[in-house]
Amino acid sequence: MSLLVIILKDEAQIRKVVSALLELEITDATVLDGEGVENLAVRTIPLFAEIGSLFNQDLAYNRTILAHIADPQLVDDLVKLCRREELDLADPAIACILTIPCERYKETGNE
Repeated sequence: MSLLVIILKDEAQIRKVVSALLELEITDATVLDGEGVENLAVRTIPLFAEIGSLFNQDLAYNRTILAHIADPQLVDDLVKLCRREELDLADPAIACILTIPCERYKETGNE
């Protein structure tokens, strides 16, 4: 089992990603609202406020999707489905997608 993490830099594309997740029957997922560290730096650190325009991207807000997946092939299928909708999750300017191996918690009982 793996934890699928998608950091979607263009939050307006969330519908395409959610649609693809549902098509692949990845339904037990959580969507988090996020803020880019560049945006936070510009707002809170005076030095960065002056040079904030140099970041040259609108990284103010993002969406992070967390889901557990049993089959790693689902990640490739998700990327392909999104490409059909003209959303390239493999493009670092669009999204960061990764999987983290994990084990499911299993209660062993009282011994």
